[in-house]
Amino acid sequence: MVRVRILDRYIFRELVAPFFLSMAALTLVMLLQKMVRLAELVVSKGATLWSTIKLLLYIMPGFLVITIPMSLLVAALTAFMRLSSDAEVTAMKASCVSLYDMLRPVMVFALLSFAATAVTSVAVLPDANHALKVHLFDMVKSRAMVGIEPGVFTSTFDGMIVYVDKMKSLDNMEGIFISDERSARDPYVITARRGKLMADPESFNVTLAMEEGSVHTVPRDDRSYTVTAFDTGKLYLDINHALLPKRGQLRDFNETPTLELVRIVKRNKAEGRSVLDPESELHKRFSIPVACLVFGLIGVPLGIRRSRSGKSAGIAVALGVFLVYYMLLGTGKNLAEARTFSPAAAYWVPNGLMLLAAALFVVLKAREIDLGIAHRIARLFGGRPKGTGNPA
Repeated sequence: MVRVRILDRYIFRELVAPFFLSMAALTLVMLLQKMVRLAELVVSKGATLWSTIKLLLYIMPGFLVITIPMSLLVAALTAFMRLSSDAEVTAMKASCVSLYDMLRPVMVFALLSFAATAVTSVAVLPDANHALKVHLFDMVKSRAMVGIEPGVFTSTFDGMIVYVDKMKSLDNMEGIFISDERSARDPYVITARRGKLMADPESFNVTLAMEEGSVHTVPRDDRSYTVTAFDTGKLYLDINHALLPKRGQLRDFNETPTLELVRIVKRNKAEGRSVLDPESELHKRFSIPVACLVFGLIGVPLGIRRSRSGKSAGIAVALGVFLVYYMLLGTGKNLAEARTFSPAAAYWVPNGLMLLAAALFVVLKAREIDLGIAHRIARLFGGRPKGTGNPA
């Protein structure tokens, strides 16, 4: 028993360093794609350093939900590849330590990772998404996110170029020019004498209200040109996508607290309304943390090898496994949106398939290294299986 506890602590310590190193590296890689726009906020749009740091903190939980399970898989693979290459797995085998004994500390580590991912996904992430939206809205009101400067063409908003000739404040703009190419087939140009930016704190919508303007439709041929004059007009500006990529149709539900989401699903079912979006978001929050347990289980048998593979091999295998998992998850999500799969099947079938693969790998690897189990089973049935040899 003492030997087992020492072995558990030893394997557990082997997991800690690669786990935190891979989590730091993966999080940094995911942050790099945001760095350009975040730097632009600070340098060219006047955002304070503290507001940018807060933006990073609000984005971080979304990264952790992905990086924690992947880091666990990398840690299990690299740790056991290291133990295999140094012949420590062989030494454990010679001491009658089974694969299931080696799995025990890994699954304890996986349970801790599962708990951290579940808390992040179920409790922290919805609040962080809502806080991010509020913070972006506050930055718009402070003019940092809008980036509109007098006499400067700005392309802050995707598919739009905005120019203002004179501006005392966001409530007092003169000489407005907007080129809107969000629709490639029907681009148009808006000009207005005056305008102001209106922010609605309830709906988080930002609207550019204009006066004494006209809409110029780009002609499809040389003989037509359409100009529509207006006394007052409004143009909706999507601030949520000004910094961050599109989140899809579940943008509102990913900000909803989990208990409230459960109530929405129950209410929609009772009223006969569609529950696809809220139910998909709900299953996503619970299924991804469970992947930690599956990755912990599959990492050990894949990590034990006869060849002397290094840490880079472990990372490559982890990326391959994670790619397969997310391909299954993406396929299930697409089938759910097409109403071919239910949301539950879309998010839990990938976990089930990966669990079956993990169980298969564990059984095959256990037969390879745990000779004592095969011998005890043979004695139980009064015989000796072929090729088992002496018990280890």
